[in-house]
Amino acid sequence: MQDSNLITTTRRAVRKAAFAFYLGISVLGAALATPAAAQTIIDDWQKVKPPAAPELKSVTVDPKTTALLILDFNGAQDPTKGPCNEKTKPRCLISVPKVKTLLDQARAKEMLVVFSLAGAGEAPDIATALAPLASEPIVKSGPDKFIGTNLRTILSDKDIKTIIVTGTASEGAVLDTATDAALNGMNIVLPVDGMSSTELYGEQYVAWHMVNAPGVSQKTTLTSIDRIKF
Repeated sequence: MQDSNLITTTRRAVRKAAFAFYLGISVLGAALATPAAAQTIIDDWQKVKPPAAPELKSVTVDPKTTALLILDFNGAQDPTKGPCNEKTKPRCLISVPKVKTLLDQARAKEMLVVFSLAGAGEAPDIATALAPLASEPIVKSGPDKFIGTNLRTILSDKDIKTIIVTGTASEGAVLDTATDAALNGMNIVLPVDGMSSTELYGEQYVAWHMVNAPGVSQKTTLTSIDRIKF
């Protein structure tokens, strides 16, 4: 009788061990079959290769329905008065002569020109070469110049359909204001030599974003100042 009970107990132990072994193999197999957790962009940061540079296109604008935005060029004379200065954004100062050429052309065509200010800047702090005329409106806000200002009204009152966006930082005032305008139905002309950042990557990212982002790319023409015709 004891032998029979021992055999029964042994058989049960063997079955349990076999089941446990089978279960362990199944779990291991499932684990091996499951791919490793996806890496985040931070983990893969060094693997990223920049895409090919987007094509710059020529564009002809209608002066009657186009406005030129000159965003946050304050700080040139005093670095404490804005971002466009030799200490933090020297590339902004480099862009001033080209933007001045565009500004002169826009004024010659009697286009609407709108300036913006950032930080502690006031109108006299805008780069001297780009100094606004008394008749040209100035708004002051954070990166998106539509927020907390009457910029939208200024443009709609003149029946503006297209804006040429210049300024600094590319990933701040330029990106946010242009995106807001595009998502609200306006056409964007973005000259790459009229926007600037502290880092080249900021300018590169914005150029890529504006011609690839859904809802924005369809409204954007990436160009250079010499490719803009009136």
